[in-house]
Amino acid sequence: MTSADKSEKPNRPDILKTIGASYVLLAVIAFVLIDGVLHLSSQLNEKLWPITPLQSAYHSWVWWNVRDFEKEKQAPDIVLLGSSLMMAAFHGGDAALLNVPQNVAFHHKSVLLERLLKARFKRDYSTFVFALGGEMASDAYAITASLLTGAKQPKVIIYGIAPRDFMDHALNSAASTEIFKYMSRFGDLSDIAGESRGSLWEMGEYYLAQGSFIYNHRPDFIYVQHRLANEAARKVCGFKDMTYVHCPLMIRKQAFLELPEDNGPNEVMICPPSDTDLVFMDNSGEYQYRYKNPNLKQFNGQVGYLERMLKVARNQGIKVILVNMPLTTQNVALMPPHFYADYLTRVTNLSAQYQAQFLDLNKPELFPKKYFGDTAHLNVPGGKHFMEVLSDKIGADDRVAATIQNLPQARQ
Repeated sequence: MTSADKSEKPNRPDILKTIGASYVLLAVIAFVLIDGVLHLSSQLNEKLWPITPLQSAYHSWVWWNVRDFEKEKQAPDIVLLGSSLMMAAFHGGDAALLNVPQNVAFHHKSVLLERLLKARFKRDYSTFVFALGGEMASDAYAITASLLTGAKQPKVIIYGIAPRDFMDHALNSAASTEIFKYMSRFGDLSDIAGESRGSLWEMGEYYLAQGSFIYNHRPDFIYVQHRLANEAARKVCGFKDMTYVHCPLMIRKQAFLELPEDNGPNEVMICPPSDTDLVFMDNSGEYQYRYKNPNLKQFNGQVGYLERMLKVARNQGIKVILVNMPLTTQNVALMPPHFYADYLTRVTNLSAQYQAQFLDLNKPELFPKKYFGDTAHLNVPGGKHFMEVLSDKIGADDRVAATIQNLPQARQ
């Protein structure tokens, strides 16, 4: 080897010196080492990581539901699923029955439905409601697969569905909803990792989270950061409670647009019936946007998630009652041509295929316009009427009535 060759060969001490002088390289090496140690430790013992999904920086509606569900000592007889359509009916029904405002963050049991079923079938029933704003069929599947199996699985799921739950122009991908993101922390949804993500960026984030312990647990680190910031605000500024909303309505509306997953415990109250319930809001513009540019791929995908949900329920021995939620004729008229008929055909066929039961409550004669607060959501009197109609339809259908009547009694 010539002297020239020797001079061209890198000197090992020089390489180490170069690395030592590069803060970026040192930071990368430190990150990889720490991430590897945490990943290996979690593989050896999952309980070593002290933070659970219930310790969350952002208290979304699904967080409030899961928190209360985890406190339940035994599985409920009946779980209600659905979007804001079911949410409005459930809270409105209890507000009308009890004549007391219902706090959306804390109220998760349908008192009215429990009483109606008890009056009809002469026995007690327990309910829990996972009806959440914007809930897609993919979200209902994520909730069912992640929470409603095992020791806490219900005997019956009553799932209120509507066309918007299967095709929404505002939806980027199934994995983009707050419900899906949060339930992914509770259960293993890796079997739908690819189909639930709509872009290479989302897939890249998913695989990065799978490969990096720190990136996968970034919500936990944000939680720690929020805890420290809140404690500092309490001690330095004297703030006592950082979870309640104390700001003008217009500021809160803007904050909600930028951080929709954070909901204060005092933020939404559904009040007993009043004259304001007679005011009808025309939200046709919102649903024109939701229904525009029909996306057949999205529709087929969401129908596929409903099928997955029905399959999980059948395999676990959970009876499912699908309820076609009431809508105004004005709302149905906004849908693309033939969409409503296609939706109805697909869901009824799936009901028959998986031995689910189907109740069609989208009948103008059952729900005239006076029961609606807008083109899609029932008002407070409409919520009470919905639960009464639902109870009547359950009792009138021998097969559905047998499902509810023959539920095994819970152990006391």
